[in-house]
Amino acid sequence: MKLALMAFFVVLVASLFFAAVNLFGVQWYRTAAVSRMEFAGGFFAERLLQQLDLMASDGRNIATLPEIDGVVTATGQGLHDQTVKEPPDIYWRRRLEAVFDSVLRTRPHYSQMRYIGRDDNWREVVRVNRVSDRTEVVRRSALQSKGDEPYLADEAALDAGHPFFSRVTLNREYGREEGPPTIRLVVPVPGPDGRAVGALVINADFASILRAADLYPADGYAVTAMTASGDFMRYDPVTGPGPLRFHGTPGWRAEDLPDLGGIAPSGSTRATKIGWQRAINVTGLSAASLSRGDHLLLRTDIFVVTELPTPYLFAPIRQQLVYGLAVGIVLSILAGLVAWLFGNRLTKPLNRLARGLRASEPGDDLRSLIPDSNDEVAELARAVVKLNERLFQKSAKLNAIFAEAADGLITINQEGVIEEANAALARIFGYEPSELLGRNVCMLMSEEEAVKHDRMMRRRIGEATPQRLIAGREMPGRRKDGTAITVEISVASTSHAGRTRFIGVLRDVTSRREAQARSEALVQALERSNADLDAFAYFASHDLKAPLRVIDNASAWLEEDLAPYLNDDTRDSMNLLRSRVARMERLLDDLLNHSRIGRIEEKAQIVEGRELASELRGLLNLPEGFTFEVTPDFDKLHIPNMPIKTILLNLLGNSLKHHDRSTGLVRLSGSETDDAYCLSVSDDGPGIPPAYHKKVFEMFQTLRPRDEVEASGMGLAMVLKYVRIAGGQVRIESDGGRGTTMHVVWPKVCAKSGKSAWRAA
Repeated sequence: MKLALMAFFVVLVASLFFAAVNLFGVQWYRTAAVSRMEFAGGFFAERLLQQLDLMASDGRNIATLPEIDGVVTATGQGLHDQTVKEPPDIYWRRRLEAVFDSVLRTRPHYSQMRYIGRDDNWREVVRVNRVSDRTEVVRRSALQSKGDEPYLADEAALDAGHPFFSRVTLNREYGREEGPPTIRLVVPVPGPDGRAVGALVINADFASILRAADLYPADGYAVTAMTASGDFMRYDPVTGPGPLRFHGTPGWRAEDLPDLGGIAPSGSTRATKIGWQRAINVTGLSAASLSRGDHLLLRTDIFVVTELPTPYLFAPIRQQLVYGLAVGIVLSILAGLVAWLFGNRLTKPLNRLARGLRASEPGDDLRSLIPDSNDEVAELARAVVKLNERLFQKSAKLNAIFAEAADGLITINQEGVIEEANAALARIFGYEPSELLGRNVCMLMSEEEAVKHDRMMRRRIGEATPQRLIAGREMPGRRKDGTAITVEISVASTSHAGRTRFIGVLRDVTSRREAQARSEALVQALERSNADLDAFAYFASHDLKAPLRVIDNASAWLEEDLAPYLNDDTRDSMNLLRSRVARMERLLDDLLNHSRIGRIEEKAQIVEGRELASELRGLLNLPEGFTFEVTPDFDKLHIPNMPIKTILLNLLGNSLKHHDRSTGLVRLSGSETDDAYCLSVSDDGPGIPPAYHKKVFEMFQTLRPRDEVEASGMGLAMVLKYVRIAGGQVRIESDGGRGTTMHVVWPKVCAKSGKSAWRAA
């Protein structure tokens, strides 16, 4: 019954609404008519605005070309293309003339393009004219001074650097009015001090601009484009744009101008007036509408006047409203009848379902309440029964999760009394679940924590907004047998039925705390070990090298004292002794460097590949007859310099050191992926057999005897250690014949630090 009455009430309200719409239809007519005229006026104005925007865009783009800057700065000593055998000013003028010629060929409504310098009373520097269907570059002797022209008179505006459109005037040559009505775009060209040193000027035939807007009004519209000076052009629905009537010329009459119906036009006008006989819209093309994000001035007001007889304007709107009202009234009556006839019948099974739900208990089978029909009411009943089953299942699932959760779960009321506690919480504190219910939660805390808990409870009582009070805090607890334990607890509060409740999640972290203490002890031991390693490194770099220096110096002095008595064999023995001392010093240095990898912080800077390659070239000491080549892809990289510079220096040095010829090529290449830098060092020296690909990365390993090649055998071992600490990869590509390529994959985020720059491990 209620549903039927509600439907009848809705129908009644709808009928009243339609009646109100009919009563206030006149105002609605007028509002819709104004919207229609504003849309039409805006559409036609936008077409004309697009042509002016195109002209403004051409001016802004050309003003930024290097040819403009070249013409401004070319004074005979400026930079220019050394391959062009002509003075810079002539060279840049020719290039700018070519640009102007190209634009004029693609813009048929442009009549002139000029660059005018400020010197010599704003004298033209470059000028290209349109002559019929071709273009013509004006000779330098025919260029004119334009300082007396109105569009160059406002020097403050030019120095401000803002482009602007001039007023529409007849074209002037040598101070005489010649040619068609013209609109000019002036783009100031600033100098180093910000003042304008010249201006780019584009002349456009105003009539061609208006025709290019391609306005073809229809459905009774009449459209006229006009300026504040009285220049106008009418657009015919059939023949298109008519001739431009320019004020002050033969055939122009003020009475031919469209009647604006009392609207006072300005550059920002957007007004519509609906009269008994005629509707009119006046849309001004203001500077704001032309700016498109840049400051641009329009020195003359241009308007688009859209006219339409009032009967044409109201006819479709009136017809649509009448049809809508009629259909609405009929539908309202039918809907009311249907609602009244079927309302009671539809609500009967719903009432039965409601009574059954009120009498049911959780978990009861309610499928008997579903009607046998297949209509919407039966579907609603099935949905309600299914929802009830899902809620019961979800409740059972949540209860099971609460009971079987691995972490302890507890809920307490605002008096601190435990309402629920799962088995895990009871095990943590050594109780049975039944021993906890109804008791104060302070029984699980130390006395100090119990006092803090009471204070917190009093402060939080009555807060209705659910919020997290404690998140992952460790605190002491007390088991049933009095044993102290450490638990990690998170507590949130919620409010239901006007009472505050607290929900806690607890975890016994006593074992974790003990493990953490052991870990801290291990870390301290590791720090002591690192300190011992640093001490050993210092000893190796100083105390062990001191005797070697004594041996080297003593052997030199001995050779000097015994020089008259030494023969070739004894001299070779002395040289061998000193070479072994030098080898031992290099070995100690490499051992020290190897021990520091990953422990000493190496802060990296991102550099260009070209800069890194230049540093490597200076450090390599490239032998005569060898070529060091860097691929363009590597030059384009942006890569951290350390420790990649050390890695590449070792790989490049190995390629040169172990080369078996007097001439050779070493190539450095690289590329970049989203996650890593892929670097390669290749040479045309002796290859490395696959059986030795892993062995060469071991410490003190060389493929050739040290008497043939002075090396410590630590270079590739250090490369491998750097790459492994960073989480990268290094591999050898060689078949053992001729040529070897070492590939290094260096991740952009190092494994040890989690940062893009190399850090200490």
